[in-house]
Amino acid sequence: CSVYAGIPFCPSRCSYCSFVSRTVGDKATRALVQPYVDKLCEELTAIRRTADRAGLHIRTFYIGGGTPTSLNAPQLEQLMSHIAKTFDLAKLDEYTVEAGRPDCTDAEKLRIIKKYGATRISINPQTFSDTVLQNIGRRHTADDIRRAMEQVRAAGFPHVNMDLIAGLPEDTPEGFARSLDEVISMGADNITVHTLSLKKGSRIMLEGSRIPGADEVAQMLDYADPTLRKHGFAPYYLYRQKNMAGNFENVGYSLPGKACIYNILIMEEMQTIAACGAGTTTKVVFPSENRRERCENVKEVEQYISRIDEMIGRKEKLLGRRE
Repeated sequence: CSVYAGIPFCPSRCSYCSFVSRTVGDKATRALVQPYVDKLCEELTAIRRTADRAGLHIRTFYIGGGTPTSLNAPQLEQLMSHIAKTFDLAKLDEYTVEAGRPDCTDAEKLRIIKKYGATRISINPQTFSDTVLQNIGRRHTADDIRRAMEQVRAAGFPHVNMDLIAGLPEDTPEGFARSLDEVISMGADNITVHTLSLKKGSRIMLEGSRIPGADEVAQMLDYADPTLRKHGFAPYYLYRQKNMAGNFENVGYSLPGKACIYNILIMEEMQTIAACGAGTTTKVVFPSENRRERCENVKEVEQYISRIDEMIGRKEKLLGRRE
């Protein structure tokens, strides 16, 4: 199986986002972060115990969000040191941490991530246009992305992913092409090209910014695929979401032998993924029956903290059927 740990906090909320996430700039939210980390560690301990009883070998570990690096350095160290003590990291095939936002990722947090065994990190610029970044609610600049990537390279992570989104408000095919060229130049071995999804729960539907039409998005994607292939990348996973611009898709590209194992596993749905944290969904595979069952954690952070025993019990009951 694989284990996912979700951090439902971000430094600010992107206009296209509909994920379960709270902004840590809010005082009331900041007060929830430490108790959330405490309860997440408790749930991770329970998952290790339950997986052992069910005879499940943990193959990959993924810390996502939200933005995991929205935790402060002591909180991030608490979480990652707990994972290192609780799980046998030496037996993992892959350990990913999303450090997606450069406005809350720094050299100290990268040192912690590396110290506690992560083999793969994700920095997600989405665009290198300062105008587009401002329009989507990002509180950082393209130069901040460049600084973050310099720190990532200095830290020496074996694998690095970077994300871009085609179709962001106020972007153009020419601007997207410049962003992609810069991402390629930075040395990432995984590059994911998303297409903007117009989600009902996102601010983008209310703000009235100019959103590129289907023809413009098609030009962006028509540039991305041959350019990435020319630089040695090949597509290795694809998925679609509702209400995607131009009815296109999200495609993950990687250099040979560098594909993200977790991404493949979650798309194939052939392996159990035990998910911890608010708003996460555990998917349990019963191979002999060719059947899958889902188990969802509550979305609200306050509810997750107060109902952690219930969240643990749900997964113990479901995973216990594999014993």
